[in-house]
Amino acid sequence: MRECTGYEITQEWLYHLGVPVDQIPDMAKNSARCIPCMMPYITSFFMPRTSGDRPKVVPEKCVNFAFIGQFADTVRDTVFTTEYSVRTAMESVYTLLDIDRGVPEVFGSCYDIRVLLDSTSKMMDGKKLTDVKLPLATRVKLKSAMKEISGTIVEELLERYNLI
Repeated sequence: MRECTGYEITQEWLYHLGVPVDQIPDMAKNSARCIPCMMPYITSFFMPRTSGDRPKVVPEKCVNFAFIGQFADTVRDTVFTTEYSVRTAMESVYTLLDIDRGVPEVFGSCYDIRVLLDSTSKMMDGKKLTDVKLPLATRVKLKSAMKEISGTIVEELLERYNLI
Protein backbone atom coordinates (compact mmCIF):
# COMPACT_ATOMS: atom_id res chain seq x y z
CA MET A 1 0.00 0.00 0.00
CA ARG A 2 2.86 2.36 0.76
CA GLU A 3 3.89 2.35 -2.89
CA CYS A 4 0.37 2.69 -4.36
CA THR A 5 -0.91 5.81 -6.03
CA GLY A 6 -4.20 7.39 -4.97
CA TYR A 7 -5.73 6.12 -8.20
CA GLU A 8 -4.68 2.54 -7.37
CA ILE A 9 -5.96 2.78 -3.80
CA THR A 10 -9.30 4.11 -5.05
CA GLN A 11 -9.58 1.26 -7.56
CA GLU A 12 -8.97 -1.27 -4.79
CA TRP A 13 -11.51 0.42 -2.53
CA LEU A 14 -14.16 0.51 -5.28
CA TYR A 15 -13.56 -3.16 -5.99
CA HIS A 16 -14.19 -4.04 -2.33
CA LEU A 17 -17.33 -1.93 -2.34
CA GLY A 18 -18.68 -4.14 -5.12
CA VAL A 19 -18.58 -1.63 -7.96
CA PRO A 20 -18.75 -3.45 -11.32
CA VAL A 21 -15.19 -4.10 -12.45
CA ASP A 22 -15.66 -2.45 -15.85
CA GLN A 23 -16.69 0.83 -14.16
CA ILE A 24 -13.86 0.99 -11.64
CA PRO A 25 -11.13 2.70 -13.74
CA ASP A 26 -13.42 5.53 -14.85
CA MET A 27 -14.89 6.05 -11.38
CA ALA A 28 -11.46 5.98 -9.74
CA LYS A 29 -10.16 8.56 -12.18
CA ASN A 30 -13.12 10.91 -12.53
CA SER A 31 -15.33 10.50 -9.45
CA ALA A 32 -12.95 10.37 -6.51
CA ARG A 33 -9.80 11.92 -5.18
CA CYS A 34 -7.40 9.98 -2.99
CA ILE A 35 -4.22 11.47 -1.61
CA PRO A 36 -2.09 8.73 -0.04
CA CYS A 37 -0.43 9.50 3.25
CA MET A 38 1.19 7.48 5.99
CA MET A 39 -0.16 7.40 9.52
CA PRO A 40 2.02 9.26 12.01
CA TYR A 41 4.25 7.54 14.51
CA ILE A 42 3.11 7.32 18.12
CA THR A 43 5.43 10.17 19.08
CA SER A 44 3.36 12.51 16.92
CA PHE A 45 0.92 12.84 19.83
CA PHE A 46 3.60 14.63 21.80
CA MET A 47 4.93 16.90 19.08
CA PRO A 48 4.12 20.60 19.16
CA ARG A 49 1.30 21.44 16.79
CA THR A 50 -0.37 24.49 15.39
CA SER A 51 -3.74 25.30 13.96
CA GLY A 52 -4.16 23.76 10.55
CA ASP A 53 -1.72 20.89 10.76
CA ARG A 54 -4.60 18.46 11.30
CA PRO A 55 -7.88 18.52 9.40
CA LYS A 56 -10.93 19.95 11.12
CA VAL A 57 -13.51 17.33 12.13
CA VAL A 58 -15.86 18.64 9.44
CA PRO A 59 -13.86 20.74 6.96
CA GLU A 60 -15.55 23.82 5.51
CA LYS A 61 -18.13 23.12 2.81
CA CYS A 62 -18.12 19.36 3.52
CA VAL A 63 -21.57 17.84 3.71
CA ASN A 64 -20.98 14.10 3.58
CA PHE A 65 -17.74 13.22 5.34
CA ALA A 66 -15.76 14.05 8.43
CA PHE A 67 -12.52 13.17 10.13
CA ILE A 68 -12.73 11.49 13.51
CA GLY A 69 -10.24 10.27 16.05
CA GLN A 70 -6.86 11.37 17.27
CA PHE A 71 -5.71 13.05 14.07
CA ALA A 72 -8.68 15.34 13.57
CA ASP A 73 -8.52 18.81 15.07
CA THR A 74 -11.08 19.93 17.62
CA VAL A 75 -10.82 22.59 20.29
CA ARG A 76 -12.72 20.48 22.80
CA ASP A 77 -10.04 18.16 24.12
CA THR A 78 -6.46 16.98 24.21
CA VAL A 79 -5.42 14.12 21.96
CA PHE A 80 -4.48 10.68 23.29
CA THR A 81 -7.68 10.14 25.21
CA THR A 82 -10.61 7.92 24.41
CA GLU A 83 -12.87 10.86 25.03
CA TYR A 84 -11.15 12.79 22.24
CA SER A 85 -12.14 10.13 19.73
CA VAL A 86 -15.68 10.01 21.08
CA ARG A 87 -16.04 13.79 21.00
CA THR A 88 -14.79 14.08 17.41
CA ALA A 89 -17.27 11.39 16.37
CA MET A 90 -20.11 13.19 18.16
CA GLU A 91 -19.09 16.51 16.64
CA SER A 92 -19.04 15.00 13.14
CA VAL A 93 -22.47 13.38 13.49
CA TYR A 94 -24.11 16.45 15.02
CA THR A 95 -22.60 18.74 12.39
CA LEU A 96 -23.29 16.59 9.33
CA LEU A 97 -26.85 15.74 10.41
CA ASP A 98 -27.52 19.30 11.58
CA ILE A 99 -28.50 18.11 15.05
CA ASP A 100 -28.86 20.95 17.52
CA ARG A 101 -27.01 19.27 20.35
CA GLY A 102 -23.74 20.16 21.96
CA VAL A 103 -20.80 17.86 22.46
CA PRO A 104 -20.27 17.39 26.22
CA GLU A 105 -17.59 19.64 27.61
CA VAL A 106 -14.31 18.23 28.81
CA PHE A 107 -14.27 17.76 32.56
CA GLY A 108 -11.73 20.25 33.85
CA SER A 109 -10.24 17.91 36.42
CA CYS A 110 -6.73 19.26 36.00
CA TYR A 111 -8.00 22.64 37.25
CA ASP A 112 -10.17 21.41 40.10
CA ILE A 113 -8.23 21.36 43.36
CA ARG A 114 -10.75 18.93 44.88
CA VAL A 115 -10.06 16.34 42.17
CA LEU A 116 -6.32 16.84 42.52
CA LEU A 117 -6.43 16.42 46.31
CA ASP A 118 -8.65 13.36 46.07
CA SER A 119 -6.31 11.84 43.48
CA THR A 120 -3.31 12.59 45.68
CA SER A 121 -4.94 10.84 48.62
CA LYS A 122 -5.70 7.78 46.52
CA MET A 123 -2.20 7.66 45.07
CA MET A 124 -0.84 7.70 48.61
CA ASP A 125 -3.09 4.72 49.50
CA GLY A 126 -4.87 6.81 52.12
CA LYS A 127 -1.70 7.74 54.00
CA LYS A 128 -1.61 11.20 55.50
CA LEU A 129 1.07 13.67 54.45
CA THR A 130 2.34 13.57 58.02
CA ASP A 131 2.68 9.75 57.89
CA VAL A 132 5.06 9.76 54.92
CA LYS A 133 8.72 9.26 55.76
CA LEU A 134 10.46 12.46 54.73
CA PRO A 135 13.96 13.85 55.18
CA LEU A 136 14.38 16.01 58.27
CA ALA A 137 14.54 19.32 56.34
CA THR A 138 11.32 18.47 54.47
CA ARG A 139 9.56 17.49 57.71
CA VAL A 140 10.54 20.84 59.24
CA LYS A 141 9.17 22.68 56.20
CA LEU A 142 5.96 20.63 56.33
CA LYS A 143 5.48 21.42 60.01
CA SER A 144 5.99 25.12 59.29
CA ALA A 145 3.54 24.97 56.37
CA MET A 146 0.95 23.24 58.56
CA LYS A 147 1.15 26.15 61.04
CA GLU A 148 0.70 28.63 58.17
CA ILE A 149 -2.47 26.95 56.87
CA SER A 150 -4.01 26.36 60.28
CA GLY A 151 -7.61 27.59 60.32
CA THR A 152 -7.74 28.25 56.57
CA ILE A 153 -9.73 26.72 53.74
CA VAL A 154 -6.52 24.94 52.67
CA GLU A 155 -6.44 23.06 55.96
CA GLU A 156 -10.14 22.26 55.60
CA LEU A 157 -9.58 20.84 52.10
CA LEU A 158 -6.59 18.77 53.19
CA GLU A 159 -8.67 17.32 56.04
CA ARG A 160 -11.70 16.68 53.81
CA TYR A 161 -9.55 14.64 51.42
CA ASN A 162 -7.77 12.79 54.24
CA LEU A 163 -4.35 14.22 53.55
CA ILE A 164 -3.90 15.49 57.12
